[in-house]
Amino acid sequence: MSRSRSGWLERYGVGLALVALVLVASIGVPGFFSRGNLTTVLLHVSVNGILAVGMTFVIVTAGIDLSVGSIVGLAGVLVAATVTDAGLLSALGPGGATAVAVAVGVAVGAGVGLVNGAAVAYLGVNPFMVTLATMTMARGAARLFTGGVPIGFPPQSDPHFDLKVAGLDALHALGGGRLPVPGLPRGFPVPALVMLALVALGGFVLARTRFGRHVYAVGGNEEASRLAGVPVRRVKLGVYAISGACAGLAAVLMVGQLRSGGPDAGLLYELNAIAAAVIGGASLFGGLGTAWGALVGALLIGVLNNSLDLLGVQAFWQEISKGGIILAAVLFDVWTKRGSDAGG
Repeated sequence: MSRSRSGWLERYGVGLALVALVLVASIGVPGFFSRGNLTTVLLHVSVNGILAVGMTFVIVTAGIDLSVGSIVGLAGVLVAATVTDAGLLSALGPGGATAVAVAVGVAVGAGVGLVNGAAVAYLGVNPFMVTLATMTMARGAARLFTGGVPIGFPPQSDPHFDLKVAGLDALHALGGGRLPVPGLPRGFPVPALVMLALVALGGFVLARTRFGRHVYAVGGNEEASRLAGVPVRRVKLGVYAISGACAGLAAVLMVGQLRSGGPDAGLLYELNAIAAAVIGGASLFGGLGTAWGALVGALLIGVLNNSLDLLGVQAFWQEISKGGIILAAVLFDVWTKRGSDAGG
């Protein structure tokens, strides 16, 4: 396979696959192409899309982050606890408590990400093992903090019932709110808007900043990057912090949407994020991947799941279909990599 053909497939292949899937779904799936359903797809994709953007930064450096699903669980319960804290609500009001809760979620995620990055960059520990360990620890911490019980609506007997519900409602405006848009009866989902803004920011950072160039350089050839003066350790620390912060933001949106934070939330979300990033063109060998590609990968998975739901297909078949797409994406990655090597 020629290098030009390989590059063309890497750049446009997944986008064309998404367009083809949408066309097939619009013809063969009743109700798919309605405006209400399309906004529902965007809403359901938003959490995975945000996780996939952070995961792309890590994968471009030839790393992996298995902890993001557990970070969603840990950050989520802390967000829920913050936004329902009676003292904080009394002092700052629902809006202020929501702002603090958002900061807590993102900070917790970034903190776990920094631990991952420090172990990988400065201790030389394999990313798979480091993030596997923090995945287990974060999930255990979430269960320890809550006693295994989700944090959400207080009982009617709670003396601060109205205040806590007001806090949850304020966060729901972010995680489950919709902006009025002409032609959309239910409006445009706020989480989808947050996802699109984050994708645009991630795309800018990777394509237009020195840090982004360094991320690609480290993934392409770490030793050559080090010799060229690239701060490899700081780059690795940064990408894992970004991945963790994205997971914390995803937790905020999930708690807002559900008005509850559970210790088991985000279970196996790391697999969906990895799948979206790889399907979107991020190479497991490092050096390739974009934030916009991560969005396309997340949309492809979301459109597939939504179409199968509307057709009444069992969830088991949905899992098999998703696995098949992931396998095809990995094989495509290996194929194009070999083709590029042969062309060079």
